[in-house]
Amino acid sequence: MFTLVLAFMALIAVVLAVAFPSLAWLSPLTFVLLLPLGAIWIWRRDGRAFADLGYRLSAGWLRRLAAGLVFGLVIPVLFTVVPVLGGWITVAPRTESPGDFVLYLLLTMLKMFFIVGIEELVFRGFFIQTLGRKIPLAPAVILASLLWATGHIASMAASGIPAGQIAIGMITFIFWGVALSMGFLKTGKSLWLPYGIHFGINIGSSLLGWFLITTPNAPQWWMGHPSFMPETGWIGVIGWGILVLGMHACFAVLARKGLREK
Repeated sequence: MFTLVLAFMALIAVVLAVAFPSLAWLSPLTFVLLLPLGAIWIWRRDGRAFADLGYRLSAGWLRRLAAGLVFGLVIPVLFTVVPVLGGWITVAPRTESPGDFVLYLLLTMLKMFFIVGIEELVFRGFFIQTLGRKIPLAPAVILASLLWATGHIASMAASGIPAGQIAIGMITFIFWGVALSMGFLKTGKSLWLPYGIHFGINIGSSLLGWFLITTPNAPQWWMGHPSFMPETGWIGVIGWGILVLGMHACFAVLARKGLREK
């Protein structure tokens, strides 16, 4: 019951933020502060240990984190290289002060350290496990990923992205959420692999945005809106769909060889 109230509160915050721009602060406040506090309260109220949400320093946690970081850093590179080779974008170097870059990198890493940590705890650690006790696991993963995707609607709307492309963005984020959920579930409900992937993607995208000026040569419906590219284009949907299938295949191979972590 409390879990549904928490999810409903998040949806209401997004609706209000989109409908009334003066209330745009409601969405980040809810997703970054109120949801994690509510999730931890419900979890502890049910008598469960905080570590069971997924941030356990068990054997292999650092290896999972490192693997996730490497994988996450590669993904934005692929989403840049493939469109360049396809002629869909043109990139040029950006000239900035080295001192400004150091400050930008430190602030970005600090910001992502907390935001990624909170999002993974809430949407993978809490919602998947809580919903998974009431409904089959697959629908629980989809619902948790949908709720996570919903948290990006307000920022997409504030960027002036049309409703159709926001819908495409939702599909992309759902696929992304499914991939992160797979990393969580296939490593013994540990958040370190999805945390590493998520953190690596955000940092990698930020670094590419700092060093490169990207000019789209393809329609927005394919490459996405400039402020959310490629997430709001069909290339993002296809790319993340392929990554989901690839992760599934990798974990299946590991399971057959008896190498998957329990």
